[in-house]
Amino acid sequence: MRADVSAATSGSQNISYEVDWPLIRQRIDRRVQPSHSWGWASPQLEPLEFSLVVQAGEDDFACFVKGNNEVFLPRNSTSGCVDLYSNLDKLLLIIDPETYLPYIIRTEEQHPIYGYATKDVYLSNYKEVQGIKFPHTIQTIYNSSSQRLGVVLEDFVIDKINATAEFPKDFFDPGSDGQNRIMQKKTPGVPSGLVTDYSTSLLGSPVKNVSVDALKSIRPVDLLQLYWLIIDDSHDLGFKQLIIEFENEVIVCDAPPFWSEAVMEWIKKTIGKKVTYVAPTHHHRDHSGGVADYVHAGAKLIIPEMAVDYWSSVPGAQFITFNQTHPYVHRDNKIQAWFNWADQAPHAADWTYVMVTEQCPNKDSPIFVFEADTWEAGLSVDLGNQQQMRQWLDQTLDDGLPRSATVMPTHGKITPLEQLINITAYPYPDFDISRWRKRAALCNESSVKKNKDD
Repeated sequence: MRADVSAATSGSQNISYEVDWPLIRQRIDRRVQPSHSWGWASPQLEPLEFSLVVQAGEDDFACFVKGNNEVFLPRNSTSGCVDLYSNLDKLLLIIDPETYLPYIIRTEEQHPIYGYATKDVYLSNYKEVQGIKFPHTIQTIYNSSSQRLGVVLEDFVIDKINATAEFPKDFFDPGSDGQNRIMQKKTPGVPSGLVTDYSTSLLGSPVKNVSVDALKSIRPVDLLQLYWLIIDDSHDLGFKQLIIEFENEVIVCDAPPFWSEAVMEWIKKTIGKKVTYVAPTHHHRDHSGGVADYVHAGAKLIIPEMAVDYWSSVPGAQFITFNQTHPYVHRDNKIQAWFNWADQAPHAADWTYVMVTEQCPNKDSPIFVFEADTWEAGLSVDLGNQQQMRQWLDQTLDDGLPRSATVMPTHGKITPLEQLINITAYPYPDFDISRWRKRAALCNESSVKKNKDD
């Protein structure tokens, strides 16, 4: 799977150092311009400006003293001290054999999808400043041992070096207010690769306060087998999952990190069944970081066949696959769920959506759709991306989804599809469920058989 979009398009920074052995202090003053993909979280796409101070040694810390690196937070909110993880015992310095200058600084980490991974800082384009050679081109490259991966996390060019700079007395202090001075330590059980994913994507920290008691659900009265599970109700864009209950199985749609155990416990207590399948809408980490937990608990993965190589890195993963012409259909005597993918999908190459209706629907039957990130349903139109929204409507029209369907989003509110059609001024004709996949959802006329496990 290749990168779909950039988290940021441009930026600038000053990096300052102070060495007072055995203490080493660093301050990063950074300005980042978010890419258009963050329009849903920050409609004005204001730059992120933050200052982070770091101290290595016995009293180590890492604290934001100005701003934050989370695109959906107010720009004037200061994050304070954050989790600190020192991996210096596994730091590898690779020297250029010709110049004898540092070439790569490597750290190792575990990633929930990629497994063993390396994060390499490449140093090149050395120039001499006051008798000392400094690299002027810096790249951070992420590599995986389980699949072909060489992703550029960030790169920058150093255009000025001051080797004799003087700093104000409190320049490297962790902050004066009480909250900023609460030093954090590494949270147990958090893969460092997941921290890398979130921080480089402008999502801040992946660590959440998880509790099964915090989970809430909404069930449509006309299709009680569906549970719109609200795992974060702190704001309208908070995360939701879809739980589909069948007679003998349970399918969990989407898998944000850290919530898997709580969700499985909630399902066991509320539904009385075990999770048998997990279906991530796409590979972006906030939607898939918990997949490995479900697989470890025995669930099979429902994914488009083009994503098999990507998900094969998860130990013990078993797949049920589908493609554009052959969706995966899961049925029992009450409901049917269709998992759909299209070439040139909106938002991400492996992006999918789910349609659920009665086992034998008629023109008045309820139709529910679960989608992620293409439409922040029920929220302000300026949070959406018109191109993505219309691209999804292109797909639903080809599939034959009636405009009477109701959307259950991961971010937003339960909202009629009709609202999206109006927002986009899309010329969407009126038809009923008989048009879905050329009458495939109707009883005794299905041209699509239930897929077998691969």
